[in-house]
Amino acid sequence: MNHWIRTSGAFDAVTIAANMSTQRTQFGKPSTGAMRYVRYYVQRDVRLGESSIAIPVLARAWCLLDFELGDPIGVRSSRTGLNDRAETAALVGLETYVQNQLLLRGNFEHFQIHFKPLALHHLFGLPVLDLTNCNHSAHGVLGSAVSQLRQRIGEARTFQGRVQLADRFITAHSFKGPVRDSIELAANEILRHAGQCRMDSLAHHTGFSMRNFQRVFQERVGVSPKLYSRIVRFEAALKLKTASPHSSWTAIAQECGFHDQMHLIHDFRLFSGETPTGILTDARPAFELQTAPHD
Repeated sequence: MNHWIRTSGAFDAVTIAANMSTQRTQFGKPSTGAMRYVRYYVQRDVRLGESSIAIPVLARAWCLLDFELGDPIGVRSSRTGLNDRAETAALVGLETYVQNQLLLRGNFEHFQIHFKPLALHHLFGLPVLDLTNCNHSAHGVLGSAVSQLRQRIGEARTFQGRVQLADRFITAHSFKGPVRDSIELAANEILRHAGQCRMDSLAHHTGFSMRNFQRVFQERVGVSPKLYSRIVRFEAALKLKTASPHSSWTAIAQECGFHDQMHLIHDFRLFSGETPTGILTDARPAFELQTAPHD
């Protein structure tokens, strides 16, 4: 394991930052036909040369379809310490804690489709709860069509060409989606308000009792509405601090709806395994690899 640079310690953080300096990230918007289901498309290219790094995968409030197009990616379990190789096409569920590290070496390139809440349920009829904190072979779950998509994306020479291919794949399945339901609207409301929503108000607008609202939300989104809101708020706090680096964590906590700074620290440790300051220094590459544009 000694050949991997770890994401901890001030010296290693500087080393990693230098190694990540060749990173290029491109974001693409979905078409009108795919907009209900897709938050955005993203491609990242990182040229590490002879270096290797291990980056923790932070908690994340959405599912994604990942296509690995560069050198093989390793995955290390944070629980067991065992290494495995990432799928070249993977369906990745919502994440509620840091369960894996990505082991990057050489030339890292991937293209991803980041989904909106309930998208996998509506598009493919998948039991989203079974995807939470899990990675699956995309071929094993979605069949040969996604394998063909992966091949075409790999052959496409431009990011925009890849976006168009992915967008057509989504719109081809979009006819299966029902009219918008109240749980979908509630989940999108949580996203729009950066996790700062009253659960009783959301339940009221869905027409469900609080108990049934929590049950159906968890079945269709993958986690309870309260946990979903906390992860969304955690992500909002990270974005806000990055956009306003001179703001104090106390001010960030207040603006993002945390009770106090200790509450913010607790959630950061839960969802990133780091303190607020640590995630923007030692674990910054992890955040940079997961940073999303504003919806």
